[in-house]
Amino acid sequence: MKKLLPLLITAMLGAVPVAQAAPSGTGELPFAGVHGGALQDPVVDADRVYVPSGRIVSTWDYTDPAAPVLLGSTAMTPASGQIRGLTKWGDHLYASWQAGDDTGGVAVYTLGADGVPVLANQFSDYTFSSYKNLWTLAAANGYLYLFDAENGIYFGDLAANPLHPTFTRLLRTPVPYARSQVAGNRIFVTGKTVSSEPVHVCTMLDVTTPSAPQFILTSDCGNGDPIDNFRSRVQLPYVAAFGAKFSLYDVTDPQATQTLGSIDTDAATDGFLFGNYAYGLGFAEIAIHDIGNPMVPVTVGYSPVMTLGADSVTPVEDGALVLTSTDRFVRLDVSKDPLSPIETSVATPTGGAVARDIVLRGDKALILQENYGIGVADKVTFAPLERFDAALPMALNQRDFEQFAVDGDRAYLAAWGYGLIVTHIASERPYELGRIEFPYASAIAASGNFVYLGTMTNGGILQVVDVSIPEKPTLRGSLALPGVNRVQVHGDHVYIADELAGVHVVDVSDPDAPTRVTTWNDGCADPGGYSARDIELDAQGAIAAVGCPTGLHLLDLSRPDSPTRLGGHPAEWADARVAIHGDRAWYADAAGGLKAFDISSPATPVLVGEASLAGFVPRRLRATGDGRVVAFGTLSGMHVFGTIVPEVPTDRIFADGFDEATPVGDISTYDDLVEGFQGTSFAYGGVSYREVNEVSGVYPDGEVFGPGSGTNTLGNQFIVEDATAMFADFPQFGSSPNTLTFGDSFVEGPNLSIGALSSAWLDLDAPASSASLQMLYYEWGPWEGIVLHVDALLDGAVVASDSLTIAGSGNPLDRDRLATTTFTVGGTTFDTLHIYARWGTEYTAPRVMIDNLVIAPAR
Repeated sequence: MKKLLPLLITAMLGAVPVAQAAPSGTGELPFAGVHGGALQDPVVDADRVYVPSGRIVSTWDYTDPAAPVLLGSTAMTPASGQIRGLTKWGDHLYASWQAGDDTGGVAVYTLGADGVPVLANQFSDYTFSSYKNLWTLAAANGYLYLFDAENGIYFGDLAANPLHPTFTRLLRTPVPYARSQVAGNRIFVTGKTVSSEPVHVCTMLDVTTPSAPQFILTSDCGNGDPIDNFRSRVQLPYVAAFGAKFSLYDVTDPQATQTLGSIDTDAATDGFLFGNYAYGLGFAEIAIHDIGNPMVPVTVGYSPVMTLGADSVTPVEDGALVLTSTDRFVRLDVSKDPLSPIETSVATPTGGAVARDIVLRGDKALILQENYGIGVADKVTFAPLERFDAALPMALNQRDFEQFAVDGDRAYLAAWGYGLIVTHIASERPYELGRIEFPYASAIAASGNFVYLGTMTNGGILQVVDVSIPEKPTLRGSLALPGVNRVQVHGDHVYIADELAGVHVVDVSDPDAPTRVTTWNDGCADPGGYSARDIELDAQGAIAAVGCPTGLHLLDLSRPDSPTRLGGHPAEWADARVAIHGDRAWYADAAGGLKAFDISSPATPVLVGEASLAGFVPRRLRATGDGRVVAFGTLSGMHVFGTIVPEVPTDRIFADGFDEATPVGDISTYDDLVEGFQGTSFAYGGVSYREVNEVSGVYPDGEVFGPGSGTNTLGNQFIVEDATAMFADFPQFGSSPNTLTFGDSFVEGPNLSIGALSSAWLDLDAPASSASLQMLYYEWGPWEGIVLHVDALLDGAVVASDSLTIAGSGNPLDRDRLATTTFTVGGTTFDTLHIYARWGTEYTAPRVMIDNLVIAPAR
């Protein structure tokens, strides 16, 4: 074996770890969380399962395999890019991330007593290069190993500084090692070369001496055709390769591995071994292979358990945990009968693996999911409630729901591999009404009796579909165009964003003969000729927001045959997305992130908010109509910004035909109360407030405090504070003039007295299904690292929670900067809220105030 000497290149630009906070956004775009995203291999630690998806890590409790519980996620403290790998060592999790601007790094999470990760640090200085291509990572024998396809393989000792080790480069390699598994003193890394004839690569790294890792170059653990060897799984003494073939390798002796048997199989995207059997997953069924004789594996059966879109298969003691891009976290048990796998449980992640769009309807959110249809979720927390799985072939390209349109009680889904699916959404669980084939459908709009489908593949087409009888949709007229990226409809006109030509205006007054009226492209195209990528109309159909490579353009549509530009915001070489609602427009691209504009005067849009999207251009922007904006990253997840604005209740008709007012519950603004002390307990807005600061705790500097009032306490009063002065700087926070704060003192008048809070309890007069509250707090300086919590409890047990880690600036002289956030809990029934702050495992005392507590009652 050839020994590879480590290069004497050390990467350590900053020795002191700096805790990273959530991206707050500015102005009207406060950060409200990231949900879902592309799945990577989880870390299984006893009964805890840590699942990386998009930019976050969610924590699941599998103490009872039949009833997994989502304990929480890092939604409010996402990594700085899409997570590509996750590993654990000691009391820390390490995630490799890659941003859209070619930066990459490592997010470090500390695991508390409850096993839930808290973001403790992020760093990207493992290499001096500004261009990074960081893929997987692995922790073994006290060292962390990073695999960067551009800069090389790096290793660092975690003992010296687990939050920010010093790294040494082993060697530079052009292979994007996408996945890694640790087995004893070996790290198995797999990937696919980027050559003209790609090759699946499986390599072993010997880390017996972790400070001197060595490649084992003489052995084979599954190199070859990337279709045959799509995914390698290590379960010593074997490595199994799954794909169009099933192949086995004996790696007992790392110096002399053996190629065993191989057979052609139905395609699989992943798999696992159990005893004398191997299981290939990823499509319509599970293929079962007998490996009692590993030289001659034999396919002996199939299981109908659905594992379509299996992105990750992790062996566990009785079978496997399967994570799918169809949002099914399946726990398989093969211990009772290896030929008949059993679904022990199926769980659904919040947000979904490949979410593409959202529409709010009543108290629910309808989320378009690429690989199966519609996920129904709580509109505040996005906790999953129901789902609609379209009955389409068990192949992802036959599904691929690109866009959807909601009109009345129907949702119309454009499935690229099939056509149009018409869905009824007025009931608790959506169901299909009808369908019609129309291959390569990727854009859609709907109004009344007509749906308008668009294609980009094999040429652009606008197709009119008659849905007056939804069970039997009928193709009417069509129109050939260069391309169709996005479709909007108002009245007798359809407006089409076409990246090859501009904005087409099509007259559809005759559904059998749609006619192009004009094409607008005034200043939209870039020097390369690419033009409009996105378009959305306001509710009146009077103004269109258009996303062009040159920026945001606002069009006057008062004369549909002659749209004119009113104003906009410039950009360069942008792949842009847009949204519009009321007097606001939003624009997003990879370079500038998300921007919000006041378009009360469309000729001169005013920038009123900005937020980072980690260098990624979203697949879709959607203003939900309740004060929030959602940016859908292709792999990075649902990014939510803004603050929920309470809605005026409207009547609706339930399935039984009776009218009933929508139960929106109480909204506590505290504005009708008189400034001053409310006592140690008081009742207001359907909530009984009690036990404020009745706990002992510790400040971050080590000083302790006691419960109640008096010397070395925080004070145990609820205080209504006239904070008029604050609202001038934070017009989107709460509602002027009053807020609720805590402690033992305040200054009368329209100023800012922000009190200390360690713990407060809120008992609800009636059970609730969701709650949200806005909080203003100090960050930086002595507050850095404190974790703010809101728990929802039922009969004394926590059933939902939300949290935020207070940010630091990196400068020890900075302190006491005001910041705001929104906490939301829901997706279940609860009767109590607990608001508190922690420093490690102890209560602590940040300065906070709250406003606009919204309680939605349970039905």
